[in-house]
Amino acid sequence: MSDQPPPNVQQPVSPEAILAALEGDNREEFVAICRQAHPGDIEAVIEQLDEEDQEAFLDALPVDLLTELSDYVPSAAFERRVRSLPEAERREVLESMSDDELVDLLQEMPEEERPEIIDLLPEDMREVSNDLLQFPENSAGGRMTTAVGEIKASMTIREALALLAEEQEDTEILSRIYVVDDEGRLLGKTRLRDLAFNPRSKLVREIMDGDQISIGALADQEEAARMIARYDMVALPVVDSENRLLGVITHDDALDILQEEHTEDIELASGISGERGDLSYLQTPVIDHLRRRFLWVLGMAFLGLISGTVLHNQGDIFKTHYVLALYLPMVVAAGGNTGSQAATMVIRAMSLRELGPKTFLKVIWKEARVGMLIGGLLGLCIGAQVRFLLPESL
Repeated sequence: MSDQPPPNVQQPVSPEAILAALEGDNREEFVAICRQAHPGDIEAVIEQLDEEDQEAFLDALPVDLLTELSDYVPSAAFERRVRSLPEAERREVLESMSDDELVDLLQEMPEEERPEIIDLLPEDMREVSNDLLQFPENSAGGRMTTAVGEIKASMTIREALALLAEEQEDTEILSRIYVVDDEGRLLGKTRLRDLAFNPRSKLVREIMDGDQISIGALADQEEAARMIARYDMVALPVVDSENRLLGVITHDDALDILQEEHTEDIELASGISGERGDLSYLQTPVIDHLRRRFLWVLGMAFLGLISGTVLHNQGDIFKTHYVLALYLPMVVAAGGNTGSQAATMVIRAMSLRELGPKTFLKVIWKEARVGMLIGGLLGLCIGAQVRFLLPESL
């Protein structure tokens, strides 16, 4: 029996193969490999490149392939490539993008340069983009897509299916169909299979599920992502102050949001500013690393000076009991490890929303007790070592 896969099965292309093709001189071979590769593998390659190589990579791609990568390429690199295209090709790329991808691209640009791009869009896309740009970048409204399956409760199932068939090309997710009233207010949801397997003469309101969770457009994007994870949702409807359906945040967007927020939490726990960006570690300029980290290190250095002052004031003790100096490295290391453990546990609890501002004093009290117990047990162990193992000559 042959181990060869059927000829119609596409084999995955490794990031290493893409990188090797990029470093070669054969552009046709490079493009052919990129066409076979999954966009996620291409994204993995681009993240390894510096800014100059990213530009060379994207410059080598034809426009039709570039449009497929709009949701995978770092927005700053994609924005530079789009702006370098001739107007006709630029319009082709922009028109192929979903509304949330397009808004991400526009938010990456300086505000004064956005009209140049918006003017290239068809009227309907231009209107949607302007509407979405009104929401803060990190809000639910700023991350939602308006490409959502939406039907009215007063429709028959036949009318609803006909409407969805007309609009399916412009709809990002059809596994959940949202039901609204004549004013556009969210009433509930239904599934495509419920529409398919019920009599066509039935009204949508008769089969819809009225138990629908939603979020306000101005709510924080992290709250939206956590709701999607908590309730195991495919998508979360976004509504305005009058409960009118504006769009949805999909589960893949929620994953991106949570990754960004967790990265910020980890950086803050490590004494970094926690600013988010599209650049990977290797792509981030040295000056940006310096700006994000120096003030924290400087603050810790001053705290270290305070510790040094305390030790200096107790210098007479070390002169008469100089053996104590042998244990200073242990004390410093134990203190650092204890602090790292406490920070890790607290940051994790904060990320999982187990802690909040109201629990601040409880956290301090709990960590103080844990620290005292650890210090006491460590003191007993070291005391035993001093008593039984330290040479009496010391």
